[in-house]
Amino acid sequence: MTLSPAAAASSNANALLAETVRATEADPLDAAYLEGLCREIDGRITRGDAMIGILPVQAYDVLVRGYVAAALAGRTEVWTLLGQRLLDLPFGRPPALPSPHPFPAGEDEILDAALRCFAEAARHGSRQGAYRFAAAGRPAVRRVGPYALTLLEPLLADDPTGEASYWSGITHYLLGNGGTALGYHERAAAAGNADAMFELHVLYGTGDTVPRDDVAARQWLMRAADREHPRALYNIAAGHATGQGFPRDEAAAAGWYERAAIAGSPRAAATLGVMCLLGSGVTTDPARAARWLDQAEEQGFDVSGWLEQLGLSRPS
Repeated sequence: MTLSPAAAASSNANALLAETVRATEADPLDAAYLEGLCREIDGRITRGDAMIGILPVQAYDVLVRGYVAAALAGRTEVWTLLGQRLLDLPFGRPPALPSPHPFPAGEDEILDAALRCFAEAARHGSRQGAYRFAAAGRPAVRRVGPYALTLLEPLLADDPTGEASYWSGITHYLLGNGGTALGYHERAAAAGNADAMFELHVLYGTGDTVPRDDVAARQWLMRAADREHPRALYNIAAGHATGQGFPRDEAAAAGWYERAAIAGSPRAAATLGVMCLLGSGVTTDPARAARWLDQAEEQGFDVSGWLEQLGLSRPS
């Protein structure tokens, strides 16, 4: 009997989960092999196999248990993968982790579990663990920000990309230390960090922590855009579209929106899709509009809701 493609995929998924459970419980445990199995499950969840029923509902629990086992067995970067997975799919109870909170506990168990994973990765020397801790901890910065700074501080001495300085600046700003944040962003920007350049654009443009300086704000915006920073590219596109800060020019706006979309901005992709649909600054092209709108939706943008607000129908 030949299985249908859907049945074959489901059978393959069940076999993957069964092998992951076996590898998780194996003694001795092959951590590298287990990590590979978990990454395969993670990839399938990311592409939507659980949403359409190809992956069974227990896939998430199997993945989390496998990641925990591999991480505890010495696969340091798995702590970062696990933390991100907990944030991306925050349902169910978080895993029981053996180490105590290295920061004050809060009411959000999922967030705290993810932060503990990032902290554990950082404790084992992972720069990404420290950066992810600072990023994920922003909603609870008063509680966890001081600990984020302790994770970032050892990375500042050797910071060729400026990322440690950038996240130090973000954390200090959120803690209310604007002057200190400015210094860190300047240091990160000097290292070529586009995120820091964009932050300096915002600070100078709003007069926050520094005297307002529209010339400096524009310079930092353009420097960030030169490095294909998606928000910088989007802002320039919007400036051309509205005539605010740039000459009003729909064709120029479309070009900048396309650069922003290619750089990863879902809002830019959605905007460009609408421009292609309406022929604003570009030739009317429903097929091209559909491609940009699909990209925006794949990146999490609510395309249907936005088109409804605009009174537009999605191109077929």
